[in-house]
Amino acid sequence: MPVKVIASRRVYEGAISLRKDRFSVNGKVVEKEIVEHQPSVGIIAVAADGRIILVRQYRRAPDKTLLEIPAGKIEKGETPRQAAIREMDEEIGYSGKLKLFLKWYLAPGYDTELMHLFVATDLKKIDEKRRTMDDDEDIVTEKVALAAAVKKCLNGEIEDAKTIAAILAYAPVKERVH
Repeated sequence: MPVKVIASRRVYEGAISLRKDRFSVNGKVVEKEIVEHQPSVGIIAVAADGRIILVRQYRRAPDKTLLEIPAGKIEKGETPRQAAIREMDEEIGYSGKLKLFLKWYLAPGYDTELMHLFVATDLKKIDEKRRTMDDDEDIVTEKVALAAAVKKCLNGEIEDAKTIAAILAYAPVKERVH
């Protein structure tokens, strides 16, 4: 299916940008708004006892507190691994051994964000004095057994799509990932 871009114009520019694309596909002209978002990282942080560390934090868009994997955007000049190290430090207060598990687009119908999902093992608590959070973060960490996390995904207690996808992708292959 050949796609030809006819025009693309920036509608808004900021930390997240918005553009409007006009393109032809299958002989039809289509217009779409596209959110341009920096790539991001997500981390399945596995404690020594096998529980995973999740974060409970308020999210303005849905106006509620959600249970999620630690995650965040990759800052300019960072590699995905460096961003994962920083996010673990900021959000859960741990460092550890990182292994890239998966990469996926979070909402490819309208968003460019590509998430790099890591599994973190051999976790070590960091010095709390050097831990910093973003201005909009008020995070509480929770260690959850993997089976309980899967159940929370399936019963609707976990509502965040990246977290659901990460936990459900990791659970059946956890032994092979480490």
